[in-house]
Amino acid sequence: MTWNFQWLADHPKNDIQRTAKDYQVLKQIFLTHQPDILAFQEVDSASSLHRIVPKDRYQIYISSRVKNKDDVFNGINQFTGFAVKKHLTVKEHPDITTLSSPAIALGNKPYYPQKLRYGSAIKVNLNQHDIIVVNVHLKSGCFTPKQLKNNRKKSCRTLNLQRTLIQQWIEQQEVKRQPFILVGDFNHRISLNTTNNKTYFFSNNNQQGSLKWLTHNVKGNCLTKRRKKNKTYYRRYKELIDHGFSSEHFTISSIQQVPYSFEQVSTYQLSDHCPVIFRLSFTPFISS
Repeated sequence: MTWNFQWLADHPKNDIQRTAKDYQVLKQIFLTHQPDILAFQEVDSASSLHRIVPKDRYQIYISSRVKNKDDVFNGINQFTGFAVKKHLTVKEHPDITTLSSPAIALGNKPYYPQKLRYGSAIKVNLNQHDIIVVNVHLKSGCFTPKQLKNNRKKSCRTLNLQRTLIQQWIEQQEVKRQPFILVGDFNHRISLNTTNNKTYFFSNNNQQGSLKWLTHNVKGNCLTKRRKKNKTYYRRYKELIDHGFSSEHFTISSIQQVPYSFEQVSTYQLSDHCPVIFRLSFTPFISS
């Protein structure tokens, strides 16, 4: 499961204030599905997440960004990470830290430091095979393919640089034939105007592997609300920005977005993202 919780933080200055009942409904949604692995975004602390994810059943792994004083903000932060069922064997794996300041990482001018989200990573052992799982939360503000191609907005230039860094990471894994899953909030409508299962967002020129776009056929239907000047506005998002990709080692059993009902959205403070659930089968050995 990948789920952006929209500023999940127990902090008095948080713009998104949640009651105990709000947390209870979020927890109910989570426990209805009880995924083996939750890839979360926009979580400020493990204590906030434990109000949704049972501490006795899940181990939480927060991005190493939380330990880097140069990449965190005073006050509230948006961290990526994972909650993993305790029966699974998990090893630490280096985060993709370069996503924080991609212009510096790629040597592009102007060099400017940023404090963007890391691609958090873990290594899960399944049937004596290690699977790398990466969770990203990419730069917001560049939502359409046309904007990304024009590359005029600063947010689009940043997203394009992040895209290059992830593409490089994917190619490194494919050369090694390393099984991997890449999920998260891409902040981009990758499926918009796409007519086949090949995405322009990532190329796949490496003959060593075949990148799978897991969410290609998933239809968005996420109802959200926001408050502005004491008025409530509702919006239904029909295009996904939360996506999943994998190496060739995985076959889709089922994938779905879990929409909120109008009653849930109107009554409670949930999130401006709906969770996406992946059920995948794993084949360790892929022939050349």
